[in-house]
Order: sequence, then C-alpha cells, then structure tokens
Amino acid sequence: MRRKYKQIISTTVPDLLQQGAAIVDVRRPEEWQLTGIVAGSHLLTFFDAQGVCQPDQWLRQLEQLVRIEQPLVLI
Repeated sequence: MRRKYKQIISTTVPDLLQQGAAIVDVRRPEEWQLTGIVAGSHLLTFFDAQGVCQPDQWLRQLEQLVRIEQPLVLI
C-alpha cells in the first residue's frame, strides 16, 4: 500500500490531528534547537548535516513509528 500525499497549509493541521494524524519532524537537531519542537511530534531526521539521506533506512524507521493507514504530517 502506498501513501497518497498532498501539500497542505498550516491551518489544516489541527483538523488532521483531530483525525488521528501523526506529525513527523524531518529536520536536523540543530533546526529543532533553533525553532523548537512541535509537541507530540516524532523526530526522524531525513538529511544529515552533510545533506546525505538514506531513504530506505528512513522509511523503515517511519514504518515503525506510524501505521501506513494513519494520516501523516511531515515538517
């Protein structure tokens, strides 16, 4: 099963959370320190400090955090 995706605006996030959506923050730790962490979000960095990513590994970690049928908001 593949996820469907769409770009949203921030004002729709509260409605998605009421529907059981999970929030996954893909920023790096220094970005979390700079701007703060959204309460209740999962912290799962996508790119490291050098801009390198490992999509297969990231997706495996995501699957452990969020059910495939669960709505998902990425920050």
